[in-house]
Amino acid sequence: MSATRLLVLAFVRAHKRAHGYLIGQELMAWDADKWANTKTGSIYHALRQLAKEGFLDEIEVPSSINAPGRTDYSITEAGDAEFHRMMEKALTLPQPRPDMLCAGLVLMSALPRATVLALLGKRLATLAKQQTEVSKANDRASFSGANALPPHVEALLSFWARNTECNHDWIAGLIAKIEAGAYVFADEDPMAFGVPGGTLVIP
Repeated sequence: MSATRLLVLAFVRAHKRAHGYLIGQELMAWDADKWANTKTGSIYHALRQLAKEGFLDEIEVPSSINAPGRTDYSITEAGDAEFHRMMEKALTLPQPRPDMLCAGLVLMSALPRATVLALLGKRLATLAKQQTEVSKANDRASFSGANALPPHVEALLSFWARNTECNHDWIAGLIAKIEAGAYVFADEDPMAFGVPGGTLVIP
């Protein structure tokens, strides 16, 4: 699942109607090329693919004296459903690369507070399960029988354990912060970031 795909869909949804250059300028202003591996070419590819799949409508804008012709995009009903499906995965499914989580965090204000808390709660439960799996793997690493792991694998397991612990604790802290009233969400302000017609101004 591509973070660029989610970001492009979200920005078209927020603007209600947008073209590739506008989306590219805004995503680059957010440094999305660094944390989501978003490139200009991938933005245009995502727009065309999302339109091909029925998640965006293409609107041809003819050229004028002051501007060349271009293609604008608007989100479809199926596209809105796809946005929510991708946001659910971004906020609940731990992955080795952080780009989907980064996109989900940037866009979480486009969802209601209770929805974000529920999705992050699922992620926390998955991370807790992973901690248990790491513990079992560490037990196997200390086993000296025929099925013992090579000793140097301990370094990998140590990294995995610390990484999972840090992710778990950070998500738990974020949940507590949101529960305490931090940030503004879609059900609290119609101009919340990422809400259709709302603001896309960088804080």
